[in-house]
Amino acid sequence: MHVANFILLTIFVFSLCIVFQAKYNEYKQILEELQTKIIELGHDKDEHTIVIKTLKDAEPTRKCYRMIGGALVESDVQTSLPILETKKENIEGTISKMKETLIQTAKEFEKWKKDNKIQVVKN
Repeated sequence: MHVANFILLTIFVFSLCIVFQAKYNEYKQILEELQTKIIELGHDKDEHTIVIKTLKDAEPTRKCYRMIGGALVESDVQTSLPILETKKENIEGTISKMKETLIQTAKEFEKWKKDNKIQVVKN
């Protein structure tokens, strides 16, 4: 009877370890994806900043082109500039929200590790 209990306990502990590992990996993946997306959006914001700065020095009636859904569309500076500024503001807002989500998720992850006494062991 003691051997059977030991085997059941071993299986339970092993199953619990698998569940904890899966949850740990899920948190790590979410944090990594958020960081990657924030960096990507930061690059988009920087590109918008450069284009806006360039267009502000151009004549308002000067022709310019912008990408809409994979198609290059002709426009002029006075039409395109407000659109680009709005897009940049939207990107900045998205980055801000994603940073908040990243911070909140990191706090949840740390709390989860503390509550479950998870310690990372590296070889």
